[in-house]
Amino acid sequence: MDSTERYIEEHKEVFSTKNKRKKKHLSKPKALIGGSFFRLLKYHIKSIVRCFLLYPVALYQGRKYLSKTLKLSGTAKNKKSLVIGNGPSQGYLNVKELDEFVKSGGETYCVNNWNQNTRLSSHIPSWIVFSDPFQFDKSDKNTDHLINYLKKNSSIKILIPTQQIKLIESMKLKNEIYCYIELELSIWKNINPLLPRGYISMTLYKALAWNISLDYKVIGVIGMDNTLPRYIYNNQNNQVHVLETFAGADNCLVDVSSYHSNVASYYYDVFKIFSHLEYFPNKNISNLDLYSLTDRFRKVGKNDFFNNKV
Repeated sequence: MDSTERYIEEHKEVFSTKNKRKKKHLSKPKALIGGSFFRLLKYHIKSIVRCFLLYPVALYQGRKYLSKTLKLSGTAKNKKSLVIGNGPSQGYLNVKELDEFVKSGGETYCVNNWNQNTRLSSHIPSWIVFSDPFQFDKSDKNTDHLINYLKKNSSIKILIPTQQIKLIESMKLKNEIYCYIELELSIWKNINPLLPRGYISMTLYKALAWNISLDYKVIGVIGMDNTLPRYIYNNQNNQVHVLETFAGADNCLVDVSSYHSNVASYYYDVFKIFSHLEYFPNKNISNLDLYSLTDRFRKVGKNDFFNNKV
């Protein structure tokens, strides 16, 4: 058996995956951003111009809700929170301990399609944070399910980008609504949700930034595995594929070549995923996944976190 055959045999689960859907993206395929000084300069200039033009628009869109966001800042000084991402380590949790955590005064934050989580969605989170521009796409069969989930659980506070306010209002939900600015200004390191962010667009990071803005006494994170470097593949046509292992993904092999024109482009985004966490303080934040690749925050055992030993 030659090396190619051995590689395919060792990864046969991946190469036999039938679902090779293309991931939706709003922008054109990227070459290696940062590959040259001029390309990087162009990237930053576009970011600055975009923020200059669209920040006033975002302020106008969020005018009814941004004041609520401002008033909420710093109001959780004596509270504890748990931010739950969609990484595989989410599976370490169970509904009972999440419910007990909330009953004891803690608050749980979930992201995006939490309602699809067959193991944990019976836990009603304190907050759900949305970010994906396709989140409420009418062509997505999950949209109606998600809206019904929110209507049924009106105690859930909703955090959305200003661009989605009109859409959420049209749903006539009774949930409390808060919003943040969804613009990236690549030349600074801001994490304040009222201003353009300096970090990569990841819903979990936006949820964490919100937690820091509210100034929780203790913040736990789980599902922030960031295991992407372990699951990148390239086919015979040099198209980049990623094996998605997050909760609910069913180990789906996804073609991301519509966004990443080459492996270098993909790894540049992976680099930003880790490096941009350096923008976040780590004084009172703990990672409950002891084997996560995310090393920005100290790691503590799940039981220690829930038993107030951090």
